[in-house]
Amino acid sequence: MSQRKAKQARRAARDLQPQPPKQHARRRWLWVAAAGVVAALVVGGVFAARGNGPASAVRVSGGGLELSGTSPITGGHVSLAAYAGKPIVLNVWGSWCTGCRAEARDLATFARTHPNAQTIGVDTEDTTSGARAFYREFGWTHPSISDPKGAIAARLGVLGFPTTFFLDRRHHIAAQVTGATNLAGFEQGLRTALRQT
Repeated sequence: MSQRKAKQARRAARDLQPQPPKQHARRRWLWVAAAGVVAALVVGGVFAARGNGPASAVRVSGGGLELSGTSPITGGHVSLAAYAGKPIVLNVWGSWCTGCRAEARDLATFARTHPNAQTIGVDTEDTTSGARAFYREFGWTHPSISDPKGAIAARLGVLGFPTTFFLDRRHHIAAQVTGATNLAGFEQGLRTALRQT
């Protein structure tokens, strides 16, 4: 058989093989494209976050917040309304949260050195024993509200832990930090809240 006839035979055999439907090819292409976009976002996020240090306060707007519940530490009642006229730093945390541990000492320092604001925690999806051990370890003295099922965090629209909300004197949300921050980040958020009123 000549080369020409062999080439024609291969072409004819290829043409007889079933081709995948175009719809499957499109789906496969969409999956590949989607995977590429996700990979680009992840890589971009890693590089964007690299070396940026702690999260900083982002200004947001919102209505006056009403929130109350039981303390996981004392079992007593804790309410934002008890601090009417005072700005509030509302820290959503859990003893299981790595970022919460990273910022815990700075939050304790902030709460101690800023008596003009009230720091309140929301202990989310945690155990009472875990919360109490966390308070002892980091020397926290500010009150927290227990949120064992994450209902308060969901109501607040928390997307990551820790999240800190800075409320002005009327308890409107003035700023928010998603992720661990430091003393400077807490102070920046408070300044934003104080400018609101």
